[in-house]
Amino acid sequence: MTPELQNSDYEAGVAQIGDEAWHIRTARTTPCKPGAFLAFWRRNVDGKTTPFGDDDSTVGLLVFVEQEGGRGVFRFTAAHLVELGVMAGSRAGKRGFRVYPQWCTGLNAQAAATQRAQASAFQVY
Repeated sequence: MTPELQNSDYEAGVAQIGDEAWHIRTARTTPCKPGAFLAFWRRNVDGKTTPFGDDDSTVGLLVFVEQEGGRGVFRFTAAHLVELGVMAGSRAGKRGFRVYPQWCTGLNAQAAATQRAQASAFQVY
């Protein structure tokens, strides 16, 4: 595991798992919104924060979440992150986003749609 200091609040790093490199983050529970939030960005050559792009050399992102007595991990491939609009591809990408584990209920329509789009990546442990 190689730490990523710029996102250290989220226990960020790159882990080598077999022949694959994966970004690692721990999502944080916030008091006013359901789900959990994480930062996912890099610095460009000018030192500005920018979303990761589909040119990133990692396989994807592992997001660990623990809340409401549940623990799990989202295993997002780079292609899934591009599809979700998190990694830059045909869309601009994001510097952070929320994850919604299966135990999050009572979500508004947009959060529920995001939860459905993320569901295939989630696994309870």
